[in-house]
Amino acid sequence: MEMRALLRTVVLVSLASLMLAPTVALAQDEAGLAGSAQDDTGGFLPGVTVEARSPALIEQVRTVFTDGSGNYRMTNLPSGTYTVTFSLPGFRSVAREGVVLQGAFVAEVDATLAVGAVAETLTVTGVAPLVDVRTTRQQSVMPAERVNVLPGAAGITSAAAYVPGAVLGGGFNNLPSLHGSDPLDGQPAIDGVKTGGQLQGRNEWGAGVGGVTNEAMVTEVVFDTSSPSAEFAQSGVRTNVVPKAGGNTFSFNFFTSGTLGRFQSDNQSQELKDQGFEFAPLDYRYSFNPAAGGPIIEDKLWFFSSMIENRSRSFILDQFWDLDEPSTPDTVTADDLRAFNWSKNGNYNVRITHQLTQRNKLTWSYFQEPKSSIAAFNTAGLKIGPEAWYRFNGKPTYMFTGRWTAPVTNRLLLEVHGSFQQADVNTFPADHGEPRMSKQDLAQGTEYHSSFQNHHNHDFHRRLNASMSYVTGSHNFKAGLNFANNRTALAYSPPGEIFKGYFFNGFPIGVLVAGNANQRQGIIMDCDCGIYLQDAWTMDRLTLNGGFRFDWFQNSVPGGTREAGFFAPELTLPDPLVENIPNWKNYNGRFGGAFDLFGDGSTAVKASIGRYVANEGTGVTQGFNPIYPYDALDWRSWSDLNGDDTAVNTDGTPQLEEIGPSNNPNYGTSVITTQYDENLRRGTNWEYSAGIERQLGAGWALSAMWHRRSYGNFRWTDNLNHSAADYVLAGTWTGPTDDVLPESARGVQVPIYNLREGVTIQTGNDRLTQATENWRTWNGFEVIVDGELPRGGFMTGSITMGTSNRHFCHSAIHANPRSLRHCETTSPYRPLSKLSGALPLPFDTMISGLITWVPGQAISASYTIDASDFPGLYSGEGVDPTLGVNLIEPNTEFEDYTLEMQLRFSKVFTLGDFRIRGYMDANNIFNRARVTSRNRFLGGGGVRNEDFLRIINIESGRRLSFGMQMYF
Repeated sequence: MEMRALLRTVVLVSLASLMLAPTVALAQDEAGLAGSAQDDTGGFLPGVTVEARSPALIEQVRTVFTDGSGNYRMTNLPSGTYTVTFSLPGFRSVAREGVVLQGAFVAEVDATLAVGAVAETLTVTGVAPLVDVRTTRQQSVMPAERVNVLPGAAGITSAAAYVPGAVLGGGFNNLPSLHGSDPLDGQPAIDGVKTGGQLQGRNEWGAGVGGVTNEAMVTEVVFDTSSPSAEFAQSGVRTNVVPKAGGNTFSFNFFTSGTLGRFQSDNQSQELKDQGFEFAPLDYRYSFNPAAGGPIIEDKLWFFSSMIENRSRSFILDQFWDLDEPSTPDTVTADDLRAFNWSKNGNYNVRITHQLTQRNKLTWSYFQEPKSSIAAFNTAGLKIGPEAWYRFNGKPTYMFTGRWTAPVTNRLLLEVHGSFQQADVNTFPADHGEPRMSKQDLAQGTEYHSSFQNHHNHDFHRRLNASMSYVTGSHNFKAGLNFANNRTALAYSPPGEIFKGYFFNGFPIGVLVAGNANQRQGIIMDCDCGIYLQDAWTMDRLTLNGGFRFDWFQNSVPGGTREAGFFAPELTLPDPLVENIPNWKNYNGRFGGAFDLFGDGSTAVKASIGRYVANEGTGVTQGFNPIYPYDALDWRSWSDLNGDDTAVNTDGTPQLEEIGPSNNPNYGTSVITTQYDENLRRGTNWEYSAGIERQLGAGWALSAMWHRRSYGNFRWTDNLNHSAADYVLAGTWTGPTDDVLPESARGVQVPIYNLREGVTIQTGNDRLTQATENWRTWNGFEVIVDGELPRGGFMTGSITMGTSNRHFCHSAIHANPRSLRHCETTSPYRPLSKLSGALPLPFDTMISGLITWVPGQAISASYTIDASDFPGLYSGEGVDPTLGVNLIEPNTEFEDYTLEMQLRFSKVFTLGDFRIRGYMDANNIFNRARVTSRNRFLGGGGVRNEDFLRIINIESGRRLSFGMQMYF
């Protein structure tokens, strides 16, 4: 019923918007032109014909007229170089050439018409506009010309390294974060369609189309970095790869690149070699990336198609195969025991653009992206033995998209864009020859013996976006809707139904057991939907941007059957099992203003404020399915009675006599053990920005901005069987005084809270509710200089610095008070600087790349306390009997700043119609052994971890890669 009600609302709002729209909105997702026409006395001219011509337009020319105030606006223009012509009977025509549009940039192009014959055309060549004086939306755009000359610039995520202030490392997709944004609020997209991980959690998993770089298909890579319009629900970094569409002339490209281990230098010191480290280079990496495009019917029907195949294998530092280990590949010999991972993937796509009629355009795309690999699971801080790596197989993985665009009149634009994506994820343990239990040592920071992965997921994602824009010269109105639906089905079957066994300095302390999950269990994202209205109103030099958005997020759990397993009985659940968990409705506003300070389009003062919702998937709902694999996990005590160091027999059955009972009386039953708080709200954040953008001259611009983000409405799972009142301060534990620790971390005093006498902890009676005491903020400044160098070169320099304050004290106040320690932290201002660009040299050669001055990561030192450290620790039953503490106060100790450098040396050869660019990429050109991660587990139970501070990874040695780009 709610779905039908939503659709009715959408229709009514859209119709009302059309009837009531005397004005228009913010910029489209594509670029635009705006400006005014006046006579030579300064009077504004209505009715002037404004034409934009570009090879990027399949129809070749787009036309609008100035309104009664002499203003015009043209939206939804693809990136390219335009000639803008102004004409009016009785006046000489004016043509402005070389106007470059990228991303959603709105170029200000004005004209002064003198009295004369229309046939007389005055051609104006001036400084191309670089400042958008109409919108507050901030973007960083990398056109194909830059993507092709900068190393690593073609990928949805890897290109983010060139974005001022952006850092990578969020979720399993290495998503970018900027100005304190949540990486999981990021929106990777291809041609405006969200792609990538729709699986579980908050959509952070690395699956689906979009993870494979296909450089030959890129027209441009666009990053929305600040102040997104009401078209978008989230405020994270939105990355959109705009694919090529073909054209009126046939073109063929062939890109290839690769390297071998012989082209990488060993950058290890003798000290590292004395510790047993061996050179671990990239063994090989290569890719083949052909593409072709052109007309099927000139000015009517275009095609573009490309493919890429990637293969790579790399050795892993300080990891070695064991010839007695069944998972060791047959090709490994005693002469070289260095462990390696490998990957192979591809991307195949075709795109058809059809100008169906003068006012109707259709675009169809198909992407297929198979992937397979063997690697360690991305578990931060742990040293994972090669026998505990896993195999990944993502196939089939494909996406269909279709877009209909109809400029019904010169003012009214309709657009509908839909997609369907299937992403299959299958992960397996390495081939051991027998089922084995994954093991993790909490004190040593190691994972070994086997991978816990045995995961099979089907994901079916549907999206529909529709919008209507009504554009006049002074106004721009847009209304639209977003619809997304996802059905995911997961099967997970660990050996012996044991997720993982846990150890403490080699002694078993417990296992996590799972219910039988061989049958796929589903969760449905019924609707991740939104309706938005937005408007921009230009009054002389001031443009006000306003928007309103309604977001609706609703999930449900279908029924299902689980066969009886070792730890859980057979269970059949009704269909549907639960509905409307959650059922969130949010109303969010956006407001901003851009002021053309001098009236010449050279300087804009901007400010904006907006409220956004958190990106969500199925994670919030999976806890309400009693048989969902990853939520049907139960901690059990474990006594290794037979001394075989495992709880799984060689035939794959569990050693039941060694495993203790559940502490959850509802485990394995149909009872939903987590209650849902009807008042739970969706996570939200406010984003604020203000600053100035200034065109410094021909091809150069400066931006200086202040940014702030404020996050709230976090959630937590409250165990209703106990509260903070059940705990008592049992004493203070004094930490180690080892001189390997920073002085501030030696002998730290840690308060220990234990349960009151007679109180035990039981699980299975929880409530998902609001964490009212949890919030975080980020405040910072950013300065960017961007410009053109002689002979087609370019440069971007930036400095970004900010401070973050995290207040995550809710569980300490409402549950265990020990969490009060370090529950509020503040990071100091630590600048991040970037310099990127390309410098043409004589003889058609060029040097290009990226230099980054990176602040070091925060340093931690983990110690795991048990009863030998503090007698009577944590007196509850059936729970982890240890307590992990960080001896170093967060954000007080940091690794040193480091200088990272990627360079490319290239030369262009022209042979008739063939244009060939050969290049060599150089990473870590100074060959420094910068440490990127160390073992941060000091130990526990009074036992020092011998591997504490042992290097886990260093920056790869100087590596040369080679490539060629052919255009013909």
